[in-house]
Amino acid sequence: MSDSIVSLSPADPSDEIGRFPVASDSDVEGAIARARAAFPAWRDAGNEARARILRAFRDITRERAAELAPLIAREVGKALWEAKGEASLVPAKVDVSLDAGMKWIADIDVGGGARATYHPRGVLAVLGPFNFPAHLPNGHIVPALAAGNTVVFKPSDKAPAVGAWMRDRWREAGLPDGVLEVVQGGGKTGESLACHPDVDGVLFTGSYAVGRALSEATLDQPHKILALEMGGKNAMVVLEDADLDLAVAEAAFSIAATTGQRCTCASRLFVAAPRMDAFTDKLVAVLRGLRIGMPLDEGVFMGPLVSEAAYESVVRMRGFAREAGGERILEVDPELPPPFIGPGLVRFRELQQSHAYQREEMFGPEAALYPIDDVDHAIAAVNDSEYGLAAAIMTRDRAAYDRCVGRIRTGILNWNKGTVGASGKLPFGGGGRSGNDRPAGVSASIYCTQPQSHLESEAGFDPSLLPPGMPTP
Repeated sequence: MSDSIVSLSPADPSDEIGRFPVASDSDVEGAIARARAAFPAWRDAGNEARARILRAFRDITRERAAELAPLIAREVGKALWEAKGEASLVPAKVDVSLDAGMKWIADIDVGGGARATYHPRGVLAVLGPFNFPAHLPNGHIVPALAAGNTVVFKPSDKAPAVGAWMRDRWREAGLPDGVLEVVQGGGKTGESLACHPDVDGVLFTGSYAVGRALSEATLDQPHKILALEMGGKNAMVVLEDADLDLAVAEAAFSIAATTGQRCTCASRLFVAAPRMDAFTDKLVAVLRGLRIGMPLDEGVFMGPLVSEAAYESVVRMRGFAREAGGERILEVDPELPPPFIGPGLVRFRELQQSHAYQREEMFGPEAALYPIDDVDHAIAAVNDSEYGLAAAIMTRDRAAYDRCVGRIRTGILNWNKGTVGASGKLPFGGGGRSGNDRPAGVSASIYCTQPQSHLESEAGFDPSLLPPGMPTP
């Protein structure tokens, strides 16, 4: 009998959500073979035939969002209000991909018989994360299918039930056999899938460590595109003229949304020195007042971390704050046991960011405060990071924000909005340890296809066009 993943709710270990067989190497091989066999017919079906099935999936997931949301909340501990928001993003992705997304890969005709066309890559592997177990893999799967690829999807081993739910909805929508295969398992399954020579691309959302390992493991397969959406050490800048209440609200939300388990969560707060005390006092009060509880309970803002291991990791990193030179000013102790955790804040008197606590992603509701002098000071501080995903500038001065545009090295830069906000109609991604310049969002269609350039002519042979020294045939 094969091994199984037993999915238990992190909020209540007695809540068994399901058991899912772990795919063996031969199971992965079979899934890839079925996807490869299904590819020609799906590729040749044409855009409109594919779109009809995608729209059916859209309608089904919209109608059954009230079923998906509590499943997400139970399986990964996400508060129900957030889970409802995630469930609503699943059908929304279809319209974006079929409209604006397809425009990114429209044929290009530059005249004179020169044009370019875009074509599906083949079989794409999608490796999903736990924090948005429906929305983020869906953000790869929908554009991949729309462009004519077939997909083998490995959900996070912390969210197998959500992955299975998504597979079943595609089947209901009429997706042909083999076009979307699902294999369950952990890192070994993911590696077996990603490294298989018959996989033409790997679309990954997760940590930098795993993304780096995937890059190394596929070095000898240069044909295989990697779209790596990884972590962040995201920053908010609060300038002296900022609306303080707005800045505090956006900071608190950016720190604690999804219990700090978003790649875009804020963990570095750079605050104009004259406003530091007032900002800190207000932020402490808001974070202290966040309601932590069972994710399905009404009025709960924040559920647990996804696992005991995740809890231990955050606690371990918090323990380094003093060693890094920080002063602990907040660590909320929730009434519920681990992996429930409260938000935390640490204040630094100096701007230097040299310790692992200050540089590594934590994936929990924890942030550090640093004083800054002005906008140029802030730009340098934000850029002092190996990551480059998201940053936010809180100021009433549009010119100050515009100075940051293009100078702060992040894929996402928001003005008077928190770091966790992003539009699905825009590219989404970052550089450094945050990504490899394959932004998702509306531009996902690009990495799901490959261009083919053409020089074309219907004219017959014209000897006058031969270069000097070349004889006439």
